[in-house]
Amino acid sequence: MAASHTNNGTLDEAWALALAGERDDALKRCTALLEADPMQLGAAALAVQLIARADGFDRDALEASAARLVDAYVRRSDLPAATAIAAIASEAEIDAGALRKTIAKAFGKGSARLADVSAAPPPLPVPAPVEGALASLDGAALITRAEAALAAMRAADDTAPESGKVSQLPLFSALRPEALERLLAGFTLRDLATGALAITQGDEGREAFVVVRGALRAERRASEESAQPEVLAVLGPGAIFGEMALVSEAPRAASVVALEPVQLLVASRDVLEKLAQKEAAIGSELALFCRHRMMANLLRHGAILAAVAPAQRDDLVARFASRDFATGDVLVKEGEESEGLFLIASGHVRVTSTDADGDRILLADLGPGDVVGEIGLVLRRPATATVTATTPTIALHLSRDQFHDAIRAHPTLLSELYELATKREEETRSVVAQQALDVEDVVLV
Repeated sequence: MAASHTNNGTLDEAWALALAGERDDALKRCTALLEADPMQLGAAALAVQLIARADGFDRDALEASAARLVDAYVRRSDLPAATAIAAIASEAEIDAGALRKTIAKAFGKGSARLADVSAAPPPLPVPAPVEGALASLDGAALITRAEAALAAMRAADDTAPESGKVSQLPLFSALRPEALERLLAGFTLRDLATGALAITQGDEGREAFVVVRGALRAERRASEESAQPEVLAVLGPGAIFGEMALVSEAPRAASVVALEPVQLLVASRDVLEKLAQKEAAIGSELALFCRHRMMANLLRHGAILAAVAPAQRDDLVARFASRDFATGDVLVKEGEESEGLFLIASGHVRVTSTDADGDRILLADLGPGDVVGEIGLVLRRPATATVTATTPTIALHLSRDQFHDAIRAHPTLLSELYELATKREEETRSVVAQQALDVEDVVLV
């Protein structure tokens, strides 16, 4: 209820109220913030969203406010926030084509404004309590006052240069303006309250996200019994996550939870596949972007790639070929010669072996960053276990021939793989031996 919130007039409080369904109180706080400082763009953006979802607003004024905000966010190199405004306009059945054209012209491939610059930091918050007559307003009277505050925002001077440089962004700035317009039109908005999950570990992923505002935490549990999840990253405005769902049906490898009120741009796989059919560049650039992100993640978490000096990693990575496996597909078969080494990029595999009685023994469940096939490759003997995909899986494959070329170019790789191979082989023997002892105990009993 409204009484449970403080009255300091901060933007986070306004968002919390909006997400709790208390839209009038949220709009009052936005209005107070704008009356204290017309260039509080976050307050203006939320006010536009709240008004667009109300009845009886001035459509021309709202369209003008949206255009002003898109221009202001582009000046500050904030593509996600500008795109969110265009999405809000679309929800209000206002033609957002011109808004997306403005964004795409600035950020698209070939733009003279693109440069190696960072987005401007948001202004320091200026708390503005809801006081006086504003506190008692509601309905049409409140919308009228909020529209007046937005009019003051439109009339205010913007200190950011009109045609200044903007950030060259991964994926977005690789697309020509026309293609970028189509991509931006594929995003929808999603607002999350503090503590809400954007994605859940283990669920099927069919969406990718861009953070517009707020902060989220990416975390992973080693197992369902884990008391505390491992924190992988904190994601803020501009961050992209969940993109592997666009190229793989593997379950989510981590959960992402909102640390405060959050707004996200959401792109579904179905929508993007339709866009890619009409605009080939969107499909090719998405695939390239996802591969680069996948490689970057493996470089951070994969011990094999980390064994090579940073300056040499690109050469090593180029030797791998990407391969897709459906659930149940076999990557490595026990007793057969290994066809190469597999580095799991997305998805999960199960490693099993056969004991003396012909029973299957579970050795390990492995996921992104783990390596399989190294025993047969490095120790030059038949595989000691079978590796089977338990989910749709993407693996980077280093063939036997490429492996020999790679270790000649990167000698440290062989020592890392040799240590892993001998350790894995010893673990396999220990598990099989323990299984035999357990069976013998049962027989004796």
